[in-house]
Amino acid sequence: MKHAIISEVFDQPEALLNRTVDLKREGYDEEDMYVLVKRADVADAVRRHSKLYVLVTDEPGTVASLVTSSERPIERWLKSMRLTAEQQDRFAKEVEQGRLFLYVDADRNEQRIDSAQPKTETAPETEEQTLSLHEERMIVEKQAVQTGEVVINRHVTETDQEIEVPVLREQVHVERKVGSEDVLEDYDFNQSGIRTIDEGDHLRIQVIEERAFVVKRPVVVEEIIVRKRVTEEMETLTETLRKEEIEVTEVGQADVIIDDQTIRKDEER
Repeated sequence: MKHAIISEVFDQPEALLNRTVDLKREGYDEEDMYVLVKRADVADAVRRHSKLYVLVTDEPGTVASLVTSSERPIERWLKSMRLTAEQQDRFAKEVEQGRLFLYVDADRNEQRIDSAQPKTETAPETEEQTLSLHEERMIVEKQAVQTGEVVINRHVTETDQEIEVPVLREQVHVERKVGSEDVLEDYDFNQSGIRTIDEGDHLRIQVIEERAFVVKRPVVVEEIIVRKRVTEEMETLTETLRKEEIEVTEVGQADVIIDDQTIRKDEER
């Protein structure tokens, strides 16, 4: 059963649009549906996917209307709907909090809700038909893609290296000389222990030499600096665009006057 008046609120544009699809299946006309939102970007999202009549409280034209009226536009819009005062206050708060308000009036086909726009007199009707011509225009968009990458790996290599190092070494030089051949009357070869002749029987002489050894220490011998720079180059894109043209053919004695007002300023010579 269809209701004359429906008033509902939604958190997301998608939910509101899905609800309008269901209402149209139930027999409601889209021209009887009105949407109140706070932000213009939300209104644009609804307009992109429907032909609903959307009123925005934060649009510059709406704010300007406050100069000539003590009422807020949203209050004036809600008062023009068939709602109770309690409903008007509640839905105004819902819209101010960012929710979307959907109003459907199935019995209101003769006019739209007052949107604070000046009313103009209706021009006298003339017999005319409009044929829209379309053409395709090329819009270039760019996106960043990865075309490659540079990988720098560090690894350890081993090499054998020889180095000559001068070292010092002590050598013992023994010099033998002819003795004095003096007679030693008290000398006994069989006497035990250390026999001394002047300084003694033997000498202990330390023989010293230098030994070379290798100490390895890591040192910084090279630094790798990687820089990335951006270059710009021209790329040519080719696309086939289609455009609708008209051809006027006079049949019989038809008197046809063509008024071409499609020349843009940038095409004038």
